[in-house]
Amino acid sequence: MTNAVFYQFLQRFCPFTEVEADALFSLFEPTTLTRRQHLQQEGDHVERVYFVQMGILRGYYLKDGDEITSNFYFGPTLTGDVVALREKTPTRLNIQALEDCTLWQAKLADMDALSLQYPIIYRLFMVFFERLYAFNHKRQLSFIYDSPTDRYLKLFAERPKVMAQIPQHYIASYLGIKPESLSRIRKRIMHE
Repeated sequence: MTNAVFYQFLQRFCPFTEVEADALFSLFEPTTLTRRQHLQQEGDHVERVYFVQMGILRGYYLKDGDEITSNFYFGPTLTGDVVALREKTPTRLNIQALEDCTLWQAKLADMDALSLQYPIIYRLFMVFFERLYAFNHKRQLSFIYDSPTDRYLKLFAERPKVMAQIPQHYIASYLGIKPESLSRIRKRIMHE
């Protein structure tokens, strides 16, 4: 029987039958991460996609010794470095648990093979990556057109879980500002 959380997650993207969902889920193996443990680190050769059932992960890149936060992944969701997976290159994306996490992992190659039998799997990834592309495109435009204060306000409105559950220094990094600047922005907004 398919994991109920996984099945509900799939339904957000495509109408899967239980047979299709079971076939896909059968490729996944359970794993766990403890707080601060890495799922992958820069330089790793990755070949797996991860379904985050429960927990929060942070994606970040290293630049001149600084961690630049690129995203937060709240379960249930899929994650992995798609570019490194598809291009078969070492990843540059670090993914770290911000709390204990329950995950399932599957080899992308196995998922690709199964999609020949069940084309809905291919459709799932198309829809998921379309949404991911749109999210990243909007984020890129925000860095071009919005002030740091505007980025903060949008994050507050669009991703309240981030504001409620993520440490401020990671939020500052995600917004492309220093923690001191985030403190000033928050104080200014509170006094308006």
